[in-house]
Amino acid sequence: MSSPATAIGTERAGGVRAGGFIAALLRVPLVGKIAGANAVIVVATVGVLLAVGVAELASVRMAVALAVPLLSGLAVNVALVFVALRPLRDLETTALRVWRGELEARVPPSPVADAGIQRVGHTLNVLLDGLAADRARLRTLATQVIMAGDRERATIARELHDSTAQSLAALLLELSVLAGQNRDPGLTERIERVRAILTDVLDEVRMLAHTVHPRVLDDLGLVAALQLLVRETRQRGIVAVTFEGPAQVAEVDPACSAALYRVAQEALGNALRHAHASSIAITLVANGGTLRLDVADDGVGFAVEEMERRRTGMGLFTMQERAMLVGGEFRIHSEAGRGTRVTATVPVNATAPAHAVGAVTAAPQT
Repeated sequence: MSSPATAIGTERAGGVRAGGFIAALLRVPLVGKIAGANAVIVVATVGVLLAVGVAELASVRMAVALAVPLLSGLAVNVALVFVALRPLRDLETTALRVWRGELEARVPPSPVADAGIQRVGHTLNVLLDGLAADRARLRTLATQVIMAGDRERATIARELHDSTAQSLAALLLELSVLAGQNRDPGLTERIERVRAILTDVLDEVRMLAHTVHPRVLDDLGLVAALQLLVRETRQRGIVAVTFEGPAQVAEVDPACSAALYRVAQEALGNALRHAHASSIAITLVANGGTLRLDVADDGVGFAVEEMERRRTGMGLFTMQERAMLVGGEFRIHSEAGRGTRVTATVPVNATAPAHAVGAVTAAPQT
């Protein structure tokens, strides 16, 4: 004999199972619900007719004759529901395309949509149009911010190189003259110490000017600037960095060269700071009217889609905006444990900003 507690537990378990079964039935798609309900009706009707036919008519012809239109009605109901739900699938497809970065996607008009679903689709399109307009305004603002930052960088670099560095060089020359004229051994040692400090400061100022805005990019072009960037990074001894590209790229718009250089600089910095990589490869490919820059590392990688959802990392946003500012494209391919590849493709002549088509995508490394 079971105890009251056992009986209560059994009843609760049965209630949970029944509730789960009902919940599962409620989650069945609408087409399945209608098909199931019609199937139950058909089976019940055929069963009753068969019972009547065996007892009184001794024939199943009437049952078959009635079952055919019932099954036909079932098929018609399922087809109507399938057609009626097609506009809802269009809404879902549009939402998924927008989520994946296709911001130009819109809900297509449907000849089978009722007035309510048409209003929903129109409202969604209005919201997407507003989102696109807001994004365009943000891109314009980002473009202005980036261009203003570049102008300030160039101004600061020019002041550091032409004013501060020159003044330090003049001061270093005066110290050298003073050291040559000095006859006090004690003062000579102090002058040499000051001159050594001043030399280090001058080197740091020149390096800062180059980091802020590399003059070599303006004077010798993109290839020389990338080679210098790789050489300076390699001299730090942190990680092996290689560069592969043409010996020279002629007739490249300065804005395009600057965009690719900044992308390379930012991607290289990200790899050094976060990837824990043992090697980084920078590749520049000239293909007709475009230039493609690849920065690949063998580091830890990361989940690009998760990063996009959380909207972290201003560096990635800046690289993307710089490429699109000159009408180019920007992509990231990364996978945990298999490194990261940053790819920027720009025209040799700057054009209007491009749309963000698949701007950031996650894919396995090849």
